Amino acid sequence: MPMPPLRAVGFAAAVIAAVPQLARADVMHVTTRQGAREAIVLQSSRTPAPTVIVLHGATITAAQTARSSGFAEAAAARGFAAVFPQGVNRQWNDGREDGHMSSVDDVGFLRQLADELIRRGIADREQIYLAGISNGGMMTFRMLCEASELFAGAATIIANMPAGVGERCHVRKPLPLVMFNGTADPLVPYEGGNVGFRGQRGRVWSAERSAEFIARIDGCAAMQVRPLPIPAATEPVRVERLEWSPCRTGQPVALFRLEGGGHQVPGRPQFLPGLLGLGSLQINAAEEAIKTFLR
Repeated sequence: MPMPPLRAVGFAAAVIAAVPQLARADVMHVTTRQGAREAIVLQSSRTPAPTVIVLHGATITAAQTARSSGFAEAAAARGFAAVFPQGVNRQWNDGREDGHMSSVDDVGFLRQLADELIRRGIADREQIYLAGISNGGMMTFRMLCEASELFAGAATIIANMPAGVGERCHVRKPLPLVMFNGTADPLVPYEGGNVGFRGQRGRVWSAERSAEFIARIDGCAAMQVRPLPIPAATEPVRVERLEWSPCRTGQPVALFRLEGGGHQVPGRPQFLPGLLGLGSLQINAAEEAIKTFLR
């Protein structure tokens, strides 16, 4: 039975104003041992519902991500709830060895958030998915390594596996993964290595090594490359789908490789392309992620 609409409070009200077709919004407060944390919750019309938790990038807020990432709309169109938690100082402790944010227990916070969503009847325990952008995508990889039992699938956008996290990673179950990475990303190198304009924000694996790591856990066959058709208004960015299939466990792994693409969310307007590189409208990352979860 659907729950009554929740009151939109504070920055959730701004999301409702920007995305009016979403009828339910609330700010959920989660008490952790390090203090109170917040998340925007956009409920589905049915409860409990499949739910995607979306982690913002560094320096970006949960509200900005709800408004601009496309996940709010993609989730609502398919009956998902969408949840946008707020990181401390607009960042996540994704486990990179630079030690930045190392005192913040984000793994514990996201565990508590998932528990609270289930307790309130918002999320279906068996259908909680995790998606993250940039720093949030690296945090997604960390959660797969340390709390994969909570999730039914994951998506990462312009993010690779943090090197230190990957070396000690123990994913507890197979699960689907879809990734989106640009080969000309100036912040998160496609081929792996140092993160950031100055290379001082820790190290990551390559995008393909990150995908292959999960593909091995899922028992997938060798990778195949499938180019996407180029639209009539030709873009300088060419998109290919790297797919590890079939998978013994039935859990697919795919990587959308944007040849010449930068640190941009696919399917959304470009932001500072002169600094961050080129984007692409050939695919929509949020919609592709939800499609993966529905499979």
